[in-house]
This record gives sequence, C-alpha cells and structure tokens, in this order.
Amino acid sequence: MASSVVYDVIVVGAGTAGLPAAICAAARGAKVLVVEAAADIGGTLHWSSAQMSAAGTRRQKARGIDDTADLHYADVMRISNGNANASLARKAVDEAAVTLDWLDDLGFDFDPVCPTIFYGHQAYGKPRTYWGRDQGFSLIALFRPLLDEHIKAGRVTLWLNTRFQSFVTENAKVVGIQALRSDGTVVTAHGKNIALTSGGYAANTELYKEIQNRTQYQKAFCPTARGDGLLAARALGANVINGHLYTISTLTVLKDDAFPSPLSLRVNTIPQNRLPWEIWVNDHGERFVAEDEPIIDKREKALEAQPHKRMWIVFDDVIRRESPDIIMAWFEPPMADPYSTHKAFYKGDTLEELAQACGLPSAALAASVVDFNAGVEAGTDRFGRKHSPKKIAQGPFYAIRQQGGALSTTGGLAIDTDLRVLDRNQQPIPNLYAAGEVIGAGQTMGDAAVGGMMVTPALTFGRLLGQTILQW
Repeated sequence: MASSVVYDVIVVGAGTAGLPAAICAAARGAKVLVVEAAADIGGTLHWSSAQMSAAGTRRQKARGIDDTADLHYADVMRISNGNANASLARKAVDEAAVTLDWLDDLGFDFDPVCPTIFYGHQAYGKPRTYWGRDQGFSLIALFRPLLDEHIKAGRVTLWLNTRFQSFVTENAKVVGIQALRSDGTVVTAHGKNIALTSGGYAANTELYKEIQNRTQYQKAFCPTARGDGLLAARALGANVINGHLYTISTLTVLKDDAFPSPLSLRVNTIPQNRLPWEIWVNDHGERFVAEDEPIIDKREKALEAQPHKRMWIVFDDVIRRESPDIIMAWFEPPMADPYSTHKAFYKGDTLEELAQACGLPSAALAASVVDFNAGVEAGTDRFGRKHSPKKIAQGPFYAIRQQGGALSTTGGLAIDTDLRVLDRNQQPIPNLYAAGEVIGAGQTMGDAAVGGMMVTPALTFGRLLGQTILQW
C-alpha cells in the first residue's frame, strides 16, 4: 500500500532525536510523517535516565556558574580519550545550551538539583549535568502534547506499530521509505527529506557481535533497537564506523547468565559516593585495580581487560555489617537476603568455601586477601589504594559477582556536520540525514561514558534538523 502524499519530512523513529526533529519541522510548516516500530513514542527514553549536559545555560547563570562551550568541549575530548568525532562533538556542545534553554522554555521538569556534577561517569570540571525528575519519561511527557498538537492540526502523521524496512530510491536519491505494519501490510511513503532517527542495535545480538565484535552481556535496551535503520542505510552504501570503540560499566549485577541478561541491581562502586571497603578480584582470584581509583575511566578500562569482563566484590562479615550499604538500586523486587537467593551473591564460612562457591582459585583468592591485609597493616597498598579501613579477616566471607557490559552501541552511521549520511567514499547520500544512536555513541563519546553526550546531541541534532537543516 502506497501513500499518495509526498511528505516534506519523513522521520524514522519517534525517540530522543526523532521527536524534536518532527516537532520543530512541523512548527516550521512542514508536512511530517513519523514512523515508529513500537506501540508508543519515546524509544530509549522509556529505559534511559536521560542525562543531559550543556555549558552556558540560563540555569547555570542563575546559580552563578561560569561555564563555556569551550570548556565543555575540552572536557568531552579529555574524557573520550580524544576518540569522539571532534567536529560533531564541537557542534553538539556549541548548540547544547540552546537546546537546554529550549527545553526550559517548553516547561521541562528539571530535577532541582541540576545542574550538578555527576560521578557515575567521569566528572566534568563544572556542574553541567541535568536530568528530569522522572528521568527519560520527563522528556516523553514534554514532547507528547507538542506532537499531539501537530497531529491534530494535520501537520504530523504518526504511524505506530510500523517497522521500517528499507528506503525507496530514484536516480541514487532517497525519496521514500517502505515499512511493515503489525498486521503484515507493507506501506510505502515518499518524502523530500528522510531523517533517520531509528536508534541503535543493542537488541540485535548478531548485529552487535558483528559490529562491536563483543558479547552483549546486558539487556537494558529498547526492544525495537534492532538496527533496522543502520542496516537499510548500509544496504545503500552508507559507511558504518566506530565499532571498535567500547564503553563498560562497573555498576551492574545481572539477573542470570543467559546473555544478554536483564539488569537485577546496581551496586555502588563510585568512590565519590561510597568509598570501597571491599576488594575486587577477577576470574583468577586476583586484584587488578585500586578500587578507590577516582577516575572512573581507569576503573572501567581495567575491568574491560579482565576475563569475561567480570569481577567479584569480596569482603567479610565485619565489612558487611559496618560499611555503608553497597546496594544502590534494585531493578526487581529487593531480596531480603540476596546471599541466600540471588545467583550473583555468594557466601562461605571460610575463604576457601567462598572461592569454591564462586568457582575461583582458592589459593589465588587467599593470596589476594593476605596481600590486601598486609597493605592495610603497612598503610601502603600495592595498587595505590588510599581507603582501606578494615582487613578482610572475619568469616563468614561474601562476594558479589559483577558483570561489566555496555548500555549503548558505539558503532553507527558516518555523517557530516550537516547531519547528512555519508557513503563509503565519504560522499553524502542525497536526501538522507541521521541523528541519535543510529550514528553511534562513539561519535560524541569516543570509548568512554561522557555525561549527557548521548541524549543532548540526539536532542540537539534532532532540533537542528527540524529548525534549520532540512529544506522543502
């Protein structure tokens, strides 16, 4: 079934980038079609904390925070280890304050603690991190009535439960899309501009393995993030880049070993929030990093280098009773005694029993504990750890198995600073634009988690597509 309408803009994906693209284009008078695979708008915002970052916003100025895009950009390149796309990162941070102030003007429900410094990622030099009180749902709540207004006015047509399949081309130009409705009907629509904002490919384990060349451990993704847009663009000759980049988290305990596994809970491994009393060991029973290392990227890179990207948080009964609670948040109903019921929590009356329960070499684990305890006595730790208030000496002994893994996909489509999708010869594919995770998190974050540099560029690039870049 083909639509006879020629849309000014077709937006593929109603998520973080697609919603502002559609809303802003419609506000300029465009006739817009939005195609969304899910039953509702929002995409990854249903799963995301939706952290944003921007320098020079009116909220910073109201608190007397002196910040600039130059400082923000320098921090992005520092934290990303110089691996972010310099021109796209520059564009994103230069426009970020306009985006945040735009959200402010629209009535976004900012958490009153923002802007702040957030230590769950490598910290910025200034308080420039923001989020909504209801995390990603705050952005959905902001955009939904705006989109509905344009739908009622006839400026936007929304196709939900419609999975994008391929592009329609004429004379090497993209002139439309083909999609599949939930009832099996194939639909075709034509448009003067195609904005590909279809998200990443975390829900496509085969494609993830192909592009990232790694196992997808964590199931913390939008189920429609199957890489449909990336695959269709690649079929046109689009260049897919940055699959070699990778970011990992040290916070997550998984529900089971059937990868990708749902998240079960988060433990607090952020020393700025909770200094460690425990030690971390790998599958060989050996420590591999100073657990209180203040630079999160060093902790994460150290975990990435371990077998199966896995570690064990080991401690004794004194630490369990006297230290601050290590469990930060549950993603399922909390367990009163996880050491008896959770597959990632272990207990043993002796270190040897604990090692056996965990499947770790008992001699190596014992040696790691002896070495750590000697450092506590001497006041010098072999890894340079500063905070060691207690030895690990009094049974029973405990361990929490911690699985590293990525929450986003770093590989994606190559684009230029006009957000045009580039082919393998670095030439723009006519009429095809992209924003959001389909371009890959590596474009604006490199191989590290750079605070707010996924959501804010998605919002910003979507806004720019709708407000200024697309022409009809």
